Amino acid sequence: MAALITGYYVEKDYIKQLATLKEDVSKKREDSFCWYHLNVLKEETKRWLKEESGLSDIVIKELISEETRPRILKDEAGILLNLRGLNLNPDSDEEDMVSLHMWIEPGRIITTRSERIFTIDDINQSYQKGKGPRTTADFLIQVIDGISNRISDYIYDIEEQIDEMEEEVLTAERSKLRSLISEKRREAVIIRRYIVPQRESMARLYREKIAWLDEDDKEYIYEFSNRSIRQIEELDTIRDRAALVQEELNNKINDQMNRTMYILSIVGSIFLPLGFLTGLFGINIGGMPGTESNLSFAIFSIIMILIIGIEYWLFKRNDWI
Repeated sequence: MAALITGYYVEKDYIKQLATLKEDVSKKREDSFCWYHLNVLKEETKRWLKEESGLSDIVIKELISEETRPRILKDEAGILLNLRGLNLNPDSDEEDMVSLHMWIEPGRIITTRSERIFTIDDINQSYQKGKGPRTTADFLIQVIDGISNRISDYIYDIEEQIDEMEEEVLTAERSKLRSLISEKRREAVIIRRYIVPQRESMARLYREKIAWLDEDDKEYIYEFSNRSIRQIEELDTIRDRAALVQEELNNKINDQMNRTMYILSIVGSIFLPLGFLTGLFGINIGGMPGTESNLSFAIFSIIMILIIGIEYWLFKRNDWI
C-alpha cells in the first residue's frame, strides 16, 4: 500500500480522485479543497510531510504519531484534531480505539492513520459515488459524526448485554457470566478513558474562533460535545450496573456454596452417631456383641432408624431443616 491511501480534489459541483501526492492541483478554485488520507506507517508519508507539506514541526510530529490521546491544536494556518474511533478491524477488540489525526486549513485537509478507520472509508465511498462533503467544515462534521455514531451504537449494545446479564444471573452458567461481566466493565473503562479528552476537544473546538466554521457548524460541534457527555454518563452507568450485577452474582454463588455446606453438615450430623454405633459394634475385642441371636441385626437396624427419627425431629424443632 502506498503512502496515499486515498485523496480527492473537491469543488462544489466537481470531484476528482487524486492518484499521487504529487498531482498538480495548483489551479484549484478558491472554495475548493484537497483531501489527502495517508498511511502513517509508510516512510513516504513522513518524508512528504517533512519536506513538501509546508506544515510546522509540531503539526508533523502529531500527524506521524501512531498513538495519541484526543486533543486539538490551533495555530495561524489551521487546526490539528486528534480523534479516537472504535477498532472495527478483523481480529481486533472494538474498545482498542484507533487514532485519526486530522489537519484542516483553508483549501486542504490531511488525515493520517495507522489502522483502518471505517468513518473515513464511508467518506471515501461517498466521494466515489459523486457525493460526500463539499467544504472543509462539512468534512470535519461528517468525520466527528461518523465516529460519534459508532461509539453511541457500541455503548447501546453494551447496555443491552448488561440488561440480558441482569436477567441471566439466576439461570446462566455462573463462571461464564462472571467473565462476561468483567469484560464489559473493562470495555466501558477503556472507552471512557478516550471519550473524556475527546469531549474536551469538542468543547474547545466549539469555543475557538475559526473562520471557515459558521454558526450552524458550531451548533453541530456543540451537539457532538453534549453527545460525548451523554456517552460518558452512559459508560459510568454501565460500569456501575456491571458492578451491581457482579455483586449479585457473587452473592448467588456464595449462597449456593453456603447451602451446599449446610446440607453436607446436616448429612454429617445425621450419620455421625450412626457411624459411631456401627464402628463400636464392629470392634472385634472379646467377640462381637449380638452374634448369638438371629434378631440382633434387626434390633440394631431399628435402633438406628429410631436415632435417625429423633435427629430429624430435633432438626425440625430447632428449624435447622
